[in-house]
Amino acid sequence: MEQPGGSQVDRAALLGAALAAVVALTFGGQGPWEWLASIAGVVLLAVLAAYFHLPAPGEAPRRRQLVAVSGVAALAAALVVATPLQLFLSEATPTGDRCRASGVVAAAALRAQDLGGLSGPVLDTAAAEAGTTAEGECLGAATNRWLWVPAVGFAVVAFVVGMRRSAGRPAADDV
Repeated sequence: MEQPGGSQVDRAALLGAALAAVVALTFGGQGPWEWLASIAGVVLLAVLAAYFHLPAPGEAPRRRQLVAVSGVAALAAALVVATPLQLFLSEATPTGDRCRASGVVAAAALRAQDLGGLSGPVLDTAAAEAGTTAEGECLGAATNRWLWVPAVGFAVVAFVVGMRRSAGRPAADDV
């Protein structure tokens, strides 16, 4: 969308997407990641795609805009990959074993407490919930430690694509 002054990014859409991504990453990063975060990331990337247009071949790139859009796109991409990354860490790395072990320990610790005669199915349910919570928090924290890697990679790729596109020759119908 062409803005006054030749801008090729809708600032309100960019700021809104940035705010939504930051809020989702801040509050979503407490505990395990869910698929809803990935869906939110896809939606934010769709908003960026709708309101940002790469420079035409031969057009001078607006580096500040490319940096801003690349950064916001990286935040949204981090949301997209958070749950798949968490699944990978859970199933294919020693982190998953450690997190499962912390869940077992949390469940056992609850069962070992003197809970005033609480036993049977209620205690089993509470212990299972405590174990699931501990495992989820461990996996969420492990995912957050690695989430910057795909985010930075996506930001660099988005910036380079924007710069390379603008370095190309103008198309015949662009002249």
